[in-house]
Amino acid sequence: MTNERNKKILLELVKQPENSRCADCGAPEPDWASYKIGVFVCLNCSGIHRSLSSRVKSIRLDNWEDDLVERPEGSVDPS
Repeated sequence: MTNERNKKILLELVKQPENSRCADCGAPEPDWASYKIGVFVCLNCSGIHRSLSSRVKSIRLDNWEDDLVERPEGSVDPS
């Protein structure tokens, strides 16, 4: 898959009702993903995750490798 296709998948996932709010604080429209634990988070909470050594990436700005989007564990893809 290409990076653009991976981003498209993530943007579709974040539209799902269960992903439409930050997993930590409930803020609407999270733009970040903590891919080791498989949740979407807002900008503020992404900083907290980073300080705890979690792996976070922007779903819009960062490059997403295929294995981060496709693998069942440790990814934001629920399938």
